[in-house]
Amino acid sequence: MAEHKIQLDEEKTNEKLDLRYQNDIFQEGKLEVADEVLSPDFVIHNPDLPEELRKGAEGVKKYASALIAAVSDRNLVQDDVFAKGDKVLIRWSNSGTSIGPLLDHKPSDKRHVATGFDLFRISNGKIAELWQQYIFENWP
Repeated sequence: MAEHKIQLDEEKTNEKLDLRYQNDIFQEGKLEVADEVLSPDFVIHNPDLPEELRKGAEGVKKYASALIAAVSDRNLVQDDVFAKGDKVLIRWSNSGTSIGPLLDHKPSDKRHVATGFDLFRISNGKIAELWQQYIFENWP
């Protein structure tokens, strides 16, 4: 029974870590949090992202900066959060006004919605990997 409680505590800790990644870095723009929550060899598995945005804290900071510049009024919402062992899955939605370029998307000055899934793997108390899948539902 104690072992089960330890696992649940670790899973809650992992959830909080991944929510910090999303909320602190991408919603609040606290880029320095990337240095705290990511392992040195962190990688994002997302073929839509350029290579320079997929690796390490510096890549995440560039990725978040691009999103923040493109959608200053963004509203990131976690619709579901599931933790099991060293993995956390977050189903999210992000809405806001397109005021700047983001990846291959041109600014439109219109509201958009993106929805997606982030699957995180935690190792030694840090985020080691992220598998990310999303769609821009109405980005012009």
